[in-house]
Amino acid sequence: MDRKQILDSLKAEMIDTLQKVLRFETVTTDALPGMPFGKNNADCLAYVLKKGEEMGFKSYNCDNYAGHLDFAADDKNAEVFGVLGHLDVVPVTEGWIAPPFGGEIIDGKIYGRGAMDDKGPMIACLYAAKALKMSGFRPRRTLRLIFGCDEENNMACIKYYKTKVKMPDLAISPDGDFPVINVEKGIYAMELDVGKVSDAVLDISAGSRTNVVPDLCTALVDKSLDLKPLEKFNVEVKEADGRIQLLTRGKSTHGAMPHTGVNATWEMFRALSACLPDDKTLAFVAEKMCRDVNGKAWGFPLEDEVSGKITHSIGVVSLKNGNLKIKLDVRYPVTYKDSFVAEAMKKNSIDSFKIEEGHIKQPLHVDADSPLVKGLLEVYNKEMSCDAKPIAIGGGTYSRMLPMCVAFGPSFPGDTQVIHEINEYVSIDRLMQMAHIYLEAFAKMCG
Repeated sequence: MDRKQILDSLKAEMIDTLQKVLRFETVTTDALPGMPFGKNNADCLAYVLKKGEEMGFKSYNCDNYAGHLDFAADDKNAEVFGVLGHLDVVPVTEGWIAPPFGGEIIDGKIYGRGAMDDKGPMIACLYAAKALKMSGFRPRRTLRLIFGCDEENNMACIKYYKTKVKMPDLAISPDGDFPVINVEKGIYAMELDVGKVSDAVLDISAGSRTNVVPDLCTALVDKSLDLKPLEKFNVEVKEADGRIQLLTRGKSTHGAMPHTGVNATWEMFRALSACLPDDKTLAFVAEKMCRDVNGKAWGFPLEDEVSGKITHSIGVVSLKNGNLKIKLDVRYPVTYKDSFVAEAMKKNSIDSFKIEEGHIKQPLHVDADSPLVKGLLEVYNKEMSCDAKPIAIGGGTYSRMLPMCVAFGPSFPGDTQVIHEINEYVSIDRLMQMAHIYLEAFAKMCG
């Protein structure tokens, strides 16, 4: 059998392995001794590394921050081609048609948090590597699959890994889109103090992660508040202990693509502002932050030819001592500086607006004419019988952790966006298709 036939013969085993990996609830939790991101993340890493050892790959566990599997070249001084992915996932909310950590198959789709981001793609890469090894392939470059355990937070996993292991000479991250992503916008995760709100608002809450668009927002308001303006809004009203609870609902999605979801906070802030028209803080949020995702209403519609428009997305909302706190996910064009973004934002905000804290990931731009990008495009276009070009995204992958790395899959053009959403899944057909693309990419880049 050739390598493609070998990979096809591994289909059932690959599906079974992915189902098992999806059953680890790898939402990062508080650290335990020797387990910096919690027991589930450490257990999942151990399982994957053991699976790789059984395939004949050499494993390395980097103190449960991350780990890797090597398909080693004969030359010990050979370059390393890396595949950087992650086993941790974002939290889940209610409404799934199958258990989010069950790995159930329904109508040819494997459901589970991480099915596309990023467990499914990494298992596809693992089995592509296994098929390549079984075919008798002798790599010119060492193929190294690197599994991180905290990508969804601040990538502490790979930051630590970099202090222990030399990073690959060139690499891909199967954590974006096909054909090839050679441009990633800068990421500015902001913690904002917007200002005081009316005493009539007793509480407001939404979201759990900055980089996830919330699908539910709740507020508690004083019973004396006139709620007649709510008739114009899609707000659920409930009474509880002499207070009024308001609920608004939306559609969750990745914070890098806020236009593909419906932010539940938008309707809430507009509704509250209508009930409290003299509240400057609520008016600012409703009119500036909840009208569009590209900074147009807010007054800083930044854009460039390389990466497109800025996006901003409210991820987490809370009320602390009467002050409105918002965690905001900003993806800014590659030709702008983070300091310019911050100044433009403050210039167009109310006086009470403060950026209390900010976590910045610098933009990525790998030349479209580089051998890495051209080689991967050649593989993709041959496998898909097309003539695709590299693209830019707002998402952030491990690619920006080293100079010569690009995101390569797993999402195909035109497919439904399911990453960070309820009912995340990977279709078995797409899983096999991406595995075949990775198989040929590994053969080209390591041959």
